[in-house]
This record gives sequence, C-alpha cells and structure tokens, in this order.
Amino acid sequence: MFARRMARLTATAALVAALTGGALAGCSGEGATASCSTSTCTITFERNVTNAKISILGIEVQLVSADDTSATLKVGGQQVTIQRGDGVNVGDFSAKVTSVTDSQVVVEISRAAS
Repeated sequence: MFARRMARLTATAALVAALTGGALAGCSGEGATASCSTSTCTITFERNVTNAKISILGIEVQLVSADDTSATLKVGGQQVTIQRGDGVNVGDFSAKVTSVTDSQVVVEISRAAS
C-alpha cells in the first residue's frame, strides 16, 4: 500500500511539474524559435532560412515567403497570406503577423476561442 501511495504521489508531482513548468516554454525549429504559454506562441522566423518551420501547440507552422507588408505561412498544412498587423483563423487556430523586418518575421499563433 505504501508503494502504491508513493507511486501516486510521484506521478502527481511529475504532472504538476510538467504543467507549471510548461506554462511558459521556449522551443526552436528549423530557422525559427518560439516562446509559448499553454494556448499561445510567439514565433520568430529567420527570413534568410529556406523552409523555416517549427512545431508548436501540436501543429507545424512554416514561413513560405514574406515581403515588406505580409507573410505567407503554412499553419497545420493550410497556406494563408496575412498582412502585417492582421490576423486570420486557420482551422482551430488564429494566426497574426506582428512584425516583418529585413531579417525576421514575428507571428503569434493561438488556439481559436470556442
């Protein structure tokens, strides 16, 4: 009985650590980095990397192309072009291009409100 209780406590502690430690996490992909909470990620893509992509919130996001005012992304396999400052819904997610510079594109991806 003691072993079962200890196993349960260990599992609970691991779950709590994973949930609280994952509240704000950073990750990287190919030519991209992200800072994420449980439902939103801010992704910084490097414009000079061909096929820059990253997996966040259970989906892959790829920078297809960018110009001075917009970016074309693949979000979960769906291609969309978004003007800087605008946001669009893509499946169960919303995507917003917050910045486009000569070297980087910054995008916010979040789970769409139900």
